[in-house]
Amino acid sequence: MMTETYPRERDHHASPLSRSFLPLALITLGVVFLLSNMVPQGRGGLIVIGLGAAFMIGRLTTGRYGYSVPAGILIGIGAYISVQETQGVRGIGGSGLFFVLLGLGFATVYAVGLRPAAIWPLLPAAVLIGLGVAMLGVSSLGPLGSLSWIAAYWPLALVLLGVWFLVRDSLPAPLRRPIGTLGGLALLGYGLLAAAASVAANGSLERTGFAPGFGGSPFTDTLSLEAPISAGQTFSVNNPNGRTTIHGGSSGGVHVVATRHFTIGGQGPEVKLTPTGAGASLDVSGSRGRFPFGDTNWVEYSVEVPAAVAIKAQASSGQLEIEGVSGPVDASTSSGNLSLSNLTGAVQAQSSSGQMFLTNVAGDVRATTNSGQIRGTQLQHVRQVQSSSGYISLEGVFTEAAKISASSGSINLKLLPGSAVNLDAHTSSGSIQPSGLNLVGSGSVTRRDTLTGPIGTPAPDAILTLQTSSGSVIISQ
Repeated sequence: MMTETYPRERDHHASPLSRSFLPLALITLGVVFLLSNMVPQGRGGLIVIGLGAAFMIGRLTTGRYGYSVPAGILIGIGAYISVQETQGVRGIGGSGLFFVLLGLGFATVYAVGLRPAAIWPLLPAAVLIGLGVAMLGVSSLGPLGSLSWIAAYWPLALVLLGVWFLVRDSLPAPLRRPIGTLGGLALLGYGLLAAAASVAANGSLERTGFAPGFGGSPFTDTLSLEAPISAGQTFSVNNPNGRTTIHGGSSGGVHVVATRHFTIGGQGPEVKLTPTGAGASLDVSGSRGRFPFGDTNWVEYSVEVPAAVAIKAQASSGQLEIEGVSGPVDASTSSGNLSLSNLTGAVQAQSSSGQMFLTNVAGDVRATTNSGQIRGTQLQHVRQVQSSSGYISLEGVFTEAAKISASSGSINLKLLPGSAVNLDAHTSSGSIQPSGLNLVGSGSVTRRDTLTGPIGTPAPDAILTLQTSSGSVIISQ
């Protein structure tokens, strides 16, 4: 028996969606390239995102699962490139942000793949996002602090688990695994979000209380304390957990309003304001709560001191704010944010991973951080600012010797009117981008990795040194 074979009519039998892949991909790439020519920053990231979008269209139109992998990965990498190329957020996150966005790219692979049972992309997604968050540090979680109230709803997870165990056997077999997988991921996401938001709210997972309108922490009370102190003396405070706010302006002594927070299983922290030979000292101590309510004790301080006293303040995970003081300030935090404003005296500030904000500081400024960001405006006497991987953004008058350095973070510097320095900027693998600078010397050097020359009429020893390893340097006037 003879049989005939006929050639495959691929174009004739192809689905309408499959035939539309090429035109849709061309349209997508054309729009992306057009946008990249129109926007001043983020072009490279847009191009990479456009390639990822083209692969996504290929997955949706041809049904080929393999297209979802480059689609998700390219979108994640493109998002990172766009963030780094945008001047307003340049240097944010560094390698930590890269891992987070790459992890979200793998999560996009799972979403675009449209195969609920194929959960393999979620494994690298979880690992990369967790690694990225760890590298970013607690300070980067600050915007999530407003969501800390969601942690109070954790008992709903128990309710949902109970409902699942009741109904899962009645569901069709093909639906059980996808629903179970998505439900587990949703619970995991809730847990991670609740933990991150609670840490951002003040650095303690138990510090969330209840949702807005439900009364805050179960146990809260307020103490008022006073102690004498004179101009030139030192006020010291050490707050392991909780927010500390110090204002200058009172006369005759230190006035403290302490709000204590504690929950079931814990006892109220003991707050002491003790006069010393050098001034006054504020400390807190108290027992830790029992499991599962351990480490629930914390206290918030609102302190008013005479403006002419010196301040020595320490905080671990809580925020620290100092404002309106004319004496010298020595402030340090671990993961909490540090805000210093309207200060006349010298400032020495240290932080591990918390963000640092300096506003209207007239005295000498020395600030260091490991992975946190440093942002300063209206600064008069910057002496030394250093960061390992954090972003540095400074705006001020520079007329004296100063050194600003970062390892993997970027530097954004604006010289206000009246600045006169010998500029000495260098970067290893980054780039230097001057904007509106007027280098008056004939021996000035302007290259990708080097920028030297005088600005204005500087004193011989007024050398402004800028150094980065892989971060970029942006200098404007």
